[in-house]
Amino acid sequence: MSLDKKSLKARLLSQYAEQLDEMLEELSKEARLDISQIENVALDLRQEVGQEVTEALSEVAGQYQEVDVVCSDCKQPMRHKGYRKKWVKTQTGEVQVKRAYYYCPDCQVGHFPPG
Repeated sequence: MSLDKKSLKARLLSQYAEQLDEMLEELSKEARLDISQIENVALDLRQEVGQEVTEALSEVAGQYQEVDVVCSDCKQPMRHKGYRKKWVKTQTGEVQVKRAYYYCPDCQVGHFPPG
C-alpha cells in the first residue's frame, strides 16, 4: 500500500486524535491526579504514538521494488515470493514490519535481503 505524505500524516493524526480522546475520557473519570499519574499517562501516550509512527514510516520505507536476488549456493536467480511480517524491537517499542522474501526452488532455501 503506497502512502503519500498527506495520507500518512492524516492517518497518523487520526490515530493520535483517537488516543488523545480516549486518554482525556479516562482522565475525566479521575477525581484528581498527582504529577506522577499525569506523567505516567503522558509517557504511555508517547509510547503508543512512537510505535505507530515507527511502524508507519517503516511501512513506507519498506515499499521498494523487487530486486534481483541470486542464490548464494547455486548462483541462480531467486523468486520473489511476496512479503512476510516480523516483529522488531525498536527504541519506540515492538513494531511489525514487512520484509521481502525470496526463494530458490532448486536449493529450497529462502532469503530476506537486508533493508
